[in-house]
Amino acid sequence: MKHPRFLLRALSLAMMGLVVSAPVVTNPAQADDSSSALAAMASKVHYETLPNGIRVILYNRGIAPVFSGAVVVRVGGSDEVVGETGISHLFEHMAFKGTKTVGTKDFSKEQRLLRRLEEISAESDAANHLTAEQKAEWDEIHEELKEIWIGDDFSRRYEQHGGVGQNATTDKEFTKYFVDLPRSAFEFWCRMESDRLISPVMRQFYQERDVVLEERRMRFDDDPGGRLYELLLGVAYQRHPYRAPVIGYEKDIRGLTATELEAFRKKYYVPSNIVVSVVGRVNPAEDMKLISKYFGAIPTAPAIKRDIDTEPEPTGERRVTLKMRASPQIIIAYAKPNYPNPDDPPLTVAAEILAGSKISPLYVELVKRRQLAAAIGQEEGPGVAYPNLLMFEATVKAPHTNDALLYAFDSVMDRFRRNGPTQEQLDIAKRSIGMEYLGHLQSSQSLALDFASSELVYGSWKASVEWYDKMTQVTVDDVKRVAQKYLVDDRRTIATIEREK
Repeated sequence: MKHPRFLLRALSLAMMGLVVSAPVVTNPAQADDSSSALAAMASKVHYETLPNGIRVILYNRGIAPVFSGAVVVRVGGSDEVVGETGISHLFEHMAFKGTKTVGTKDFSKEQRLLRRLEEISAESDAANHLTAEQKAEWDEIHEELKEIWIGDDFSRRYEQHGGVGQNATTDKEFTKYFVDLPRSAFEFWCRMESDRLISPVMRQFYQERDVVLEERRMRFDDDPGGRLYELLLGVAYQRHPYRAPVIGYEKDIRGLTATELEAFRKKYYVPSNIVVSVVGRVNPAEDMKLISKYFGAIPTAPAIKRDIDTEPEPTGERRVTLKMRASPQIIIAYAKPNYPNPDDPPLTVAAEILAGSKISPLYVELVKRRQLAAAIGQEEGPGVAYPNLLMFEATVKAPHTNDALLYAFDSVMDRFRRNGPTQEQLDIAKRSIGMEYLGHLQSSQSLALDFASSELVYGSWKASVEWYDKMTQVTVDDVKRVAQKYLVDDRRTIATIEREK
């Protein structure tokens, strides 16, 4: 989830029970229609907080005897500190390895062997410097564990119950677990998901740690775009944990242990930090009994107290260059507020106007007219809970340079700040944002995730709809004002790849 507007992708249509074109609200009457649609949805959403603090959102779409279930935990990269970066993502991997009753033939024996592995790990720098004697015992224990483990038992059980699209993701704010299932498997889902919240086992931890290291190598170390993005965040943010990659730094990943992951789980996987969301064929009166039975069994725990460094306001342009054997690339990132700051919706509209389509000023100037870039894109990130960035990125087209592209980029931005958009550009941008929602509307799974994410970060599942209403009210003057305030040199970081000679 990169922005509240992405949260809405499944809401407008679901509120009306339709799969048709989404209106762009440009007058008060249409705004009233949007408010009415929100009221209609609110009457169909069942929201409840269990005695232990878990929040539950149920929405009956009543289309077919299926449902999409999501369990979302408010923990991600922004909760990590240097030394343990990547721990949220690594735990997400471990959550598929099973529990005390799933994935093992002999939990008692397995527990004893895993405990010994942690003892060896503590003696050998997280198993990175095993002596010959330790290595021999390490390998012997793993051979015994292979006889006990039931590979992919957790996922296979879901497949046997008709599960589709079972997966999980971790980002700056959330760890999300989701799946689509037949209605007949509802109690099975409640049992499995609550079980891995209550009693996950750090099974195959050190093997999975190697998997994550390889994932990092492919997505960042060996990928020019990934390396550039990581470098950008490290310069754009001086103090805030947004500066670290969600996957973690290599040194930190290598230093993580199963013992640390278990401590992490006990701290963050607590009821007040979890939302259970179900969309599809639901019956709140009956389903809440099962949800209470299984998810209500999760022990209460102290609420999370976050003490995260505030990023100071930028006071000047920052630049960083990565030299490597790759085509020149550039990312221009402007520091901006996050929602619910009232300047957030007009900034999203400004980004859509500037680089959202093939008739956008930046595309027309840089790609079509001057042929300086192969493409130009825009994105907001890296998270949504704290002040973030509006980023423009482009791959330079040979034989041109990053400097030439930046000069042309600045000329477009200067005109935009000076003149603002036209009413036609504003209307097209709003329509485009509305249509973007539409592509997401048919997925109950996405809607379940959006409900939970909105609830956790904004305190209300309705937040993304409220953002949409504010976006529809953005004016030409609003866009011009935020462009002059935020899209300025002193608030930006420029990261480039220069071809290594």
